[in-house]
Amino acid sequence: MAGEGRVGPCAPVARAGLLLGGTFAVALAFGCASDLVAQPGGFEHRRHGYTLGLPPDDGTPWRRVSVEDAVLSFRRPGPVLMSLQSRCGVPLAAPRILARHLTIGFERPALRHAGPIELDGRTGWTQTFEAADAASPVRVKTVTVVCGDCIVDWILTARRGFEAAEPLFDAWWASFRSPRPPLQDDG
Repeated sequence: MAGEGRVGPCAPVARAGLLLGGTFAVALAFGCASDLVAQPGGFEHRRHGYTLGLPPDDGTPWRRVSVEDAVLSFRRPGPVLMSLQSRCGVPLAAPRILARHLTIGFERPALRHAGPIELDGRTGWTQTFEAADAASPVRVKTVTVVCGDCIVDWILTARRGFEAAEPLFDAWWASFRSPRPPLQDDG
């Protein structure tokens, strides 16, 4: 399983930190990767209509991997993992509230930064925290937005190489575009 880049089984709806091959992955239920189609320069989600670019290339390759319940995930040496995950048709709250759930399952998460972001006309929330682990600390950055009736989360996790990967992660989530108009009160 580790050689396949797959993170296995997740509790429904729970967001939990899972350790596999030295990399933490944050897992969500109800991902819809089968609706994601590659297109020049990125991806399009057929059912929801949003597009997302490829992770920027800085000379260290990103390898697409399968992470259970993620729409899209990439890994690179470090180990560093970044994922896009979404859930649709669930009760929605403000992104700052939804983002708190991304720390569940991590041992002793220590918040380093949190604040609002804007993405494609939507107000979202970002947070960066460190989590303890028996092997070594893991740094995690998340971005959460509400898009229509969907919650969309991007997650970056790294034991080493976080600083080098963070601007690439930021460019990746910033490439998100959706045909759905932002809600009046999405923040």
